[in-house]
Amino acid sequence: MKFIVSSSALLKQLAAINGVVASNPIVPIIESFISTFGGDLIDVNVNNIVSDEIVGKDAKAIIQFNKVKTKNELDEIDEIILEIYRDKKKIFSTHHYDFECIVRRVFISLGYDVEPTKKTRDGGYDMIARKDDTVPTNHLIECKTSKKKAIGVDVIERFLFKINELKASTGIMVTNLKFSADVIKKYASSTYKYYLKLIDGNELLSMIKNYVESNLRLMFN
Repeated sequence: MKFIVSSSALLKQLAAINGVVASNPIVPIIESFISTFGGDLIDVNVNNIVSDEIVGKDAKAIIQFNKVKTKNELDEIDEIILEIYRDKKKIFSTHHYDFECIVRRVFISLGYDVEPTKKTRDGGYDMIARKDDTVPTNHLIECKTSKKKAIGVDVIERFLFKINELKASTGIMVTNLKFSADVIKKYASSTYKYYLKLIDGNELLSMIKNYVESNLRLMFN
């Protein structure tokens, strides 16, 4: 059997269950170690042969890793992402709906649960990203595509109003182009550091590059 997994993702999750094995190597605590591979999960069961006081009850951990897609598994959005990865200029001609789907796909790969709004009358934001960390967070994401005009202050201020109205943890504005100098001066400051995130075309291209190289098994020919 052969499977491909992101080493960083696997090592991170393995570290989380490292405590199952006692620090004293002399004490034999592992009776069986069973791993089941299926889909995007590794199901690990560990049974102990010493008392529960030493190692606790039978331990079980599920490790989730990034499944690397093959060429035949790429869907329409992954195909568009791959085109942009190969030719950065294509980010300027991407349809707005496809652009939203790309942003959603990238944020899902970062561990967010992303729920899109309706295609029309989205209420001032395109999707909401949630992450169940120590403190659960909700992030409003608004996508803006443009071929020539930089995103101005008026657009940001409307978005900030929506963030306040819905009491979101933060707001994330993503564009395929750039933000105006006024926006950078006013909103890319320490005052808004933990409240508003601005992602321009260059940063998004970097995120797309990371997504492709971490999640897609490419065949360059």
